[in-house]
Amino acid sequence: MNDHDLATEPERLTVDGPCRVVRARRRTCRWCAEPTAGAWACRHCTVHHRYAGTADVVVPLSYAVAGTEWSRMLRDYKDHPARRRRLACTAALTRVVELALSTHERCVEAAAGRPVDVRTVIPSLTWRPGVHPFTAVVRNTGTSVTELLVGAASATCHRAVDPDKFVVLDDDAVTGRHVVVLDDIWTTGSNAQSAALALRRAGADAVSIVVVSRRLNPAYPPTKAFLARHLLGGLDLRCCPVTGGRCP
Repeated sequence: MNDHDLATEPERLTVDGPCRVVRARRRTCRWCAEPTAGAWACRHCTVHHRYAGTADVVVPLSYAVAGTEWSRMLRDYKDHPARRRRLACTAALTRVVELALSTHERCVEAAAGRPVDVRTVIPSLTWRPGVHPFTAVVRNTGTSVTELLVGAASATCHRAVDPDKFVVLDDDAVTGRHVVVLDDIWTTGSNAQSAALALRRAGADAVSIVVVSRRLNPAYPPTKAFLARHLLGGLDLRCCPVTGGRCP
């Protein structure tokens, strides 16, 4: 990818699309980048990191503000009844994932301190037949993905962090390795961090979480104030989602 591609791509991703992540001390969470109104971390990540073994690195590639077209697309690509709508949303999502991973996976490696060894997608905790739609999205970019996790029979989508939500299919595939956990949306992060803990327990040496978008609720007071102060620009891949500025 050349400089011209990076300069023009944000315009093609539209104003109502994914927004650039802001990384700023005491303004956004040091992990998930949610607005915090003066705190180092958001309320959810503060609780998550009481557990030993949560992810070394959490990287939302963009923001998805609730009520925007991009937020709807992140839902509709897998659940909309109209096939045409699902395909259009999938194409847009695939483009963002392809551009972001090709540009910034090396930044995730730098933050974790080691190369990526294996990538996996968080499986659905609700019954869904066949390959998860987000697994298909990632594979459509040419990125290799290994199915390492399945939801436990008793697992539910509650907001607590619990490594027993997931079963690791092959401990040997993760032991001593750097595993990148991929997901489409981060709301509280409980499922992603549960997956990280399960992978650690199975022997993973490092776990990084990369999500397409961190969902922002504009009705939540810190987020409402943040959005009033910051005019979030469209996704600009010249700005590193790991650091919020230059690539490491």
